[in-house]
Amino acid sequence: MKEIVSSKDVCIMIREVLRLMDKRLIGHGERVGYVLYCIMAEAGEYEDFELAEYAFLGTLHDIGAFKVEKGMEMLQFEVANPMPHAIYGYLFLKYVSPMDEVARVIMYSHVENRNLSGVKFENKEISNYIFLAGRYDLYHHSLGERFDYNKLIRSNAGTHYSEKGLELLDAALVKRDIQQKLADKSYKEEMDHFYDDLIFSDEEKEKYLEMLMYISGFRNEYNVIDTITSVYVSREIALRLGCLTDEEMEQLRFGALLHDIGMLTVPLEIVNAPRKLTDEEMATLRRHVEVTSVILRDRIDPGVLAIAESHHERLDGSGYPRGLKGEDMNLPQKIMQVADTVTGLTCKRSFRPTKPKEAVISILRDEVGRNKFRMDIVETFIGNYDEIMELVHKEAEESLSMWRRLEKQYEQVKAAFVKK
Repeated sequence: MKEIVSSKDVCIMIREVLRLMDKRLIGHGERVGYVLYCIMAEAGEYEDFELAEYAFLGTLHDIGAFKVEKGMEMLQFEVANPMPHAIYGYLFLKYVSPMDEVARVIMYSHVENRNLSGVKFENKEISNYIFLAGRYDLYHHSLGERFDYNKLIRSNAGTHYSEKGLELLDAALVKRDIQQKLADKSYKEEMDHFYDDLIFSDEEKEKYLEMLMYISGFRNEYNVIDTITSVYVSREIALRLGCLTDEEMEQLRFGALLHDIGMLTVPLEIVNAPRKLTDEEMATLRRHVEVTSVILRDRIDPGVLAIAESHHERLDGSGYPRGLKGEDMNLPQKIMQVADTVTGLTCKRSFRPTKPKEAVISILRDEVGRNKFRMDIVETFIGNYDEIMELVHKEAEESLSMWRRLEKQYEQVKAAFVKK
């Protein structure tokens, strides 16, 4: 079976989805990942793929801030009180990413070197490298030409930063012209070349893409339930129809997983509006499909892209964004359209409860009658309604249970740090 997505493109998609949420945070993260790569490359102790993985980890080092520091002034939480988002980031990567073995690095990535002496774990040194890279970027980005490296960074050898880390950064600054590349943004192209060396297994790539679902939950927990519902409703319909190839089943899974990532650009007051949307609001809402297309295009299998960007199309050509008709679309696309509609009808919203089974069935059959959906797809779902929705609820509850454990452990770990 052909590759659905490359390791490099997985990282780029995650980065671009985070950019939709907060350009400041991911911009800082990219620069930290770049400086971290340069520091670790000078050590001469790591393979290229390891350097690339740590550059990606550095890019995500503030991922907890997307959840717990939304809207705050960046210097305030990065310098004055970094531990809450460092703890959350550690737990998030531990529970929902393939980075569980190195996630602890993130928890200590805002801790001064002198405070790491009593901490014991394998990658403690890399935590301090991230701290060094983070402070270097904060000062350089904030002060520009007024940034005094010797005064603000080098003078803190042994206290804030390890001497080894500073020696590596000293060498990298001379050899790699880091300051100029950060200033003119040429580091971005270099970072993308670093990602060429990434080597993820298929299981790791899938888990990273699933991580996007949980990232969307930072903004709205309903996003997680919606995605799970779409994934399992589409899968169960396809299995019961029994006519998709293994490749099409895989495309359908990833299409369902990624189809709504563009919704992160839609203001919550529109998403949660308890009324009919205005024409302008509806246009804003509909743009989420185009955003999804931009993020996925040329980065993922074309079959996955086609499913994701056509989930609001309809057989009669009345859908959006392209007004495709039945003959323009394949079976996985048509299954996804039904699954997405089921999701909208059966998932709870802040302004309304879920619709009862009878109402869902009535709406779906009405849509078939108006040539919006294929009859066999809708009747397959209706004929197995209880079984499919029971599975959906089970999967949703398991995912939310993990999410709640993460939240509970976050509060416990944060409280333990406060006591110290």
